[in-house]
Amino acid sequence: MRRINSNTNILSTLINKIISNPKISQRLDNLKALEYLEEILGKNIQKYILDAKIFNNKLLIKIKSSTVRNELSYQKEKMIIEINKKMGKKLISEIILK
Repeated sequence: MRRINSNTNILSTLINKIISNPKISQRLDNLKALEYLEEILGKNIQKYILDAKIFNNKLLIKIKSSTVRNELSYQKEKMIIEINKKMGKKLISEIILK
């Protein structure tokens, strides 16, 4: 039993070191923000989204439909506020719809 506990402790410290790496933690934050975006938009609007990326604190969303793009353009600020609120920090500064 002692061996299992020591291996678990070593594994947990290794995972913590990996996650504390700034590049990896930033990518994990970006993935969380994209998951929150899917949650905010819902399944009906998610059908029209081709791609979503975060680059330099800007959320880039490619959309199939111009009408959906127009509707989302009115909700940009609300989406920014909600994503940043759920993240607990200011991750998204701008949303670009294409």
